[in-house]
Amino acid sequence: MSGVLYERVALIGLGLIGSSLAHVIRREKLANHIAGHAKSAKTRAIARRIGLADSIHETAAACVKDADLVI
Repeated sequence: MSGVLYERVALIGLGLIGSSLAHVIRREKLANHIAGHAKSAKTRAIARRIGLADSIHETAAACVKDADLVI
């Protein structure tokens, strides 16, 4: 099954599980926008560099704003 199910998905944590989910959501085009949050500035920088999400946020509150699904 594929196709847009959500306008915005927020991923809290971009480690092994969060990054894997981001890849699947993007590959299957399940959301129009993927927002990500990580506590670590290093993880956020890596996520930005590899294009893991459409937006990377410093706080969880900013990440989940207007999200249809929060993981």
